[in-house]
Amino acid sequence: MGPHCSFILILLLCFTPSSALTGHNDINTLFKLRDMVTEGKGFLRDWFDSEKAPCSWSGITCVEHAVVDIDLSSVPIYAPFPLCVGSFQSLARLNFSGCGFSGELPDALGSLHNLEYLDLSHNQLTGALPVSLYGLKSLKEVVLDNNFFSGQLSPAIAQLEYLKKFSVSSNSISGAIPPELGSLQNLEFLDLHMNALNGSIPSALGNLSQLLHLDASQNNICGSIFPGITAMANLVTVDLSSNALVGPLPREIGQLRNAQLIILGHNGFNGSIPEEIGELKLLEELDVPGCKLTGIPWTVGDLRSLRKLDISGNDFNTELPASIGKLGNLTRLYARSAGLTGNIPRELGNCKKLVFVDLNGNSFSGPIPGELAGLEAIVTLDVQGNNLSGPIPEWIRNWTNLRSIYLAQNMFDGPLPVLPLQHLVIFSAETNMLSGSIPDEICQAKSLQSLLLHNNNLTGNIMEAFKGCKNLTELNLQGNHLHGEIPHYLSELPLVTVELAQNNFTGKLPEKLWESSTILEITLSYNQLTGPIPESIGRLSSLQRLQIDSNYLEGPIPRSIGSLRNLTNLSLWGNRLSGNIPLELFNCRNLVTLDLSSNNLSGHIPSAISHLTFLNSLNLSNNQLSSAIPAEICVGFGSAAHPDSEFIQHHGLLDLSYNRLTGHIPAAIKNCVMVTVLNLQGNMLSGAIPPELSELPNVTSIYLSHNTLVGPILPWSVPSVQLQGLFLSNNHLSGSIPAEIGQILPKIEKLDLSSNALTGTLPDSLLCINYLTYLDISNNSLSGQIPLSCPKEKEASSSLILFNGSSNHFSGNLDESISNFTQLSFLDIHNNSLTGSLPFSLSDLSYLNYLDLSSNDFNGPAPCGICNIVGLTFADFSGNHIGMSGLVDCAAEGFMVAISSKVIVNSWPKWRQLER
Repeated sequence: MGPHCSFILILLLCFTPSSALTGHNDINTLFKLRDMVTEGKGFLRDWFDSEKAPCSWSGITCVEHAVVDIDLSSVPIYAPFPLCVGSFQSLARLNFSGCGFSGELPDALGSLHNLEYLDLSHNQLTGALPVSLYGLKSLKEVVLDNNFFSGQLSPAIAQLEYLKKFSVSSNSISGAIPPELGSLQNLEFLDLHMNALNGSIPSALGNLSQLLHLDASQNNICGSIFPGITAMANLVTVDLSSNALVGPLPREIGQLRNAQLIILGHNGFNGSIPEEIGELKLLEELDVPGCKLTGIPWTVGDLRSLRKLDISGNDFNTELPASIGKLGNLTRLYARSAGLTGNIPRELGNCKKLVFVDLNGNSFSGPIPGELAGLEAIVTLDVQGNNLSGPIPEWIRNWTNLRSIYLAQNMFDGPLPVLPLQHLVIFSAETNMLSGSIPDEICQAKSLQSLLLHNNNLTGNIMEAFKGCKNLTELNLQGNHLHGEIPHYLSELPLVTVELAQNNFTGKLPEKLWESSTILEITLSYNQLTGPIPESIGRLSSLQRLQIDSNYLEGPIPRSIGSLRNLTNLSLWGNRLSGNIPLELFNCRNLVTLDLSSNNLSGHIPSAISHLTFLNSLNLSNNQLSSAIPAEICVGFGSAAHPDSEFIQHHGLLDLSYNRLTGHIPAAIKNCVMVTVLNLQGNMLSGAIPPELSELPNVTSIYLSHNTLVGPILPWSVPSVQLQGLFLSNNHLSGSIPAEIGQILPKIEKLDLSSNALTGTLPDSLLCINYLTYLDISNNSLSGQIPLSCPKEKEASSSLILFNGSSNHFSGNLDESISNFTQLSFLDIHNNSLTGSLPFSLSDLSYLNYLDLSSNDFNGPAPCGICNIVGLTFADFSGNHIGMSGLVDCAAEGFMVAISSKVIVNSWPKWRQLER
């Protein structure tokens, strides 16, 4: 038999059930195991040394040629689990951790009757745990973490009576925890976390009197933790977080006298933390975040060994107890968004070992107590999002280890303190009421990297303030009252983001600013900057986001801007920029957002816009752009957004409104598949509305008003299920409103067809669209009755707020069904040919604010109770034959009422006299 055949035979033997290998000694089996090693040869070189005996191979331990220990942990074998392992009858320890084995565990493992230690963690093993595994009665440790095991834990686990450690974390094991686990009297370590276990905690687990460590976190376990857990008197660590446990925390938790770590967060517990918690004198960490707990007992101060307390994300609605000051060993306090009120307890200053304090998102008020000045070990303080007031205390300079402090979103006032702290990296005090100038000494904090002072009342200039901040990477001063010029030295700092918007900065954009080698983002919007955008802007090649909106910049957009090849967001709207859009701009091929609106730009939209393949938001509105819309404009909107999409101001916006664009809307508009808002109104576009608009799958609003479009309003019949707003007013559209409009626009909320040349009747389905809130069909030639009732299977839109049908040729009665429009606030049907008496149900429109029925042919009395509509401030009945009785009284009640040709106006100063 040749060597190749021998090799194949050995492999076949290795993957043959153990019953067929009876009689082969361990040495031969080791050779078979070696033949599996292909990927890991570099880790097991001596296995392939012909001069080395198998029992001397690395990872192998023998006693009298019998293999008793195999340890191949972290050897990358990457093969199916070897069947031949079952032949090692004397094997006591097997460690295949991190070998990359795959497939299911074989029943042959059940032959290893002497096995005491089994570690198969960090592999790719699948399937259920074999029943034969539970027959290995000598097992003391089983570690199967980080695999893909599934199925349920078998009650047969009770046979492993010597088991001390059982760990199956990070698998997909499901079903309930078997009560039989409670019979393992020697079990000390049980780790079930990150599986799919469900059901309640069996009370039999309370029999595990030797258990020291229990982790069943990140499962779907429900019910209470009593009595199963609280009976484990020797528990040192317990983690049941991220389950579906409910009910109050039991008082019996105080029986866990040896507990050092209790983690119960992200469950559905309610009620208070029990007072008995104070009996856990050895407890070092208590984590109960993300529950529904409502009370903190005073006895929490008795936990003298406590080093970490996490009570974040609860509903305490109470003060933090002063007894917390007795926790002399506390180093970390997490109480973010916990519903805490009142003052920060001054007793917290007694916790001298505190390193990290997070009180973010509560309702603390008053000043930061002076007693905290002695917390010299503190590294991070986060009190943002509270109602704290008073000045930022000067004594913070005593915290010489401080690295980050978050004071944002409070009511701190007064000046910024000078904090010469050598380790301070982050200082966040935005959205307060800080005033005065920024001290020139602020850079005494030599390590300062992030300074966030936006949305305050700071004044003065910054010409010298930050010169010494040699490590500053993030500077946000927007939303203050700073003035003066933007200093040149900013380019000399390692700044990554510069945000100076919403201040009173003046002067020109500094030439040197663009010489920085680090800046990625500059925001200078809403200032009083003047002059041109300098040509030197092209030097800042690292720039990704540039916003200089709403200033007084003038002149052309410099051609050098095309050198900013990393630019993703460019916003220059609201300036006085003029000239053409430079072709070089389209070299910035990573652009996602481009906003040049509200300037004086002229010329055409270059077809080179097709180079911007990541473009997802384009606003060129309110300029003087002319010529046709290029067909290439949709290239960028044809795919999903660039990773920088978090900075898109208006996702999916294509706005070319209020320019001088001419020609037809291109059929290629259908390629703008990512567009959500299409705004072309206020131009000189002509031709018909292209049916291709119906092919835009994500569009929610289309604005085509104030053009010279002709033809029908809806040149398509397929439903536009995403469309919520359609604005077509002030065109030359003709024809009738399609009878199927309710099916074509099933989600429409706002529809404006006013000031066109529409004829025919109003379809029944229009006022039956469930989502319709705004309908303007005024100034057309529509006729027939206004359909106020719907077919039996439909109801009139109860969402309708505004209906303007004025200046048409509507006739017939206005019937009582008007009351179906319960949310109606604005009703204008003047200048039609409506007849009959007014429906009394008009008085039921309790939200009505504006009513104009003038210039029709109504007769009879005005509706009884019209004066009782509290919000009605204007009503016009003139040009009809309506009785005046009662309407004068309406005017006396605070209405503006017009009757016939006489106008009666109440005497309140906010109203002016109407004349007709």
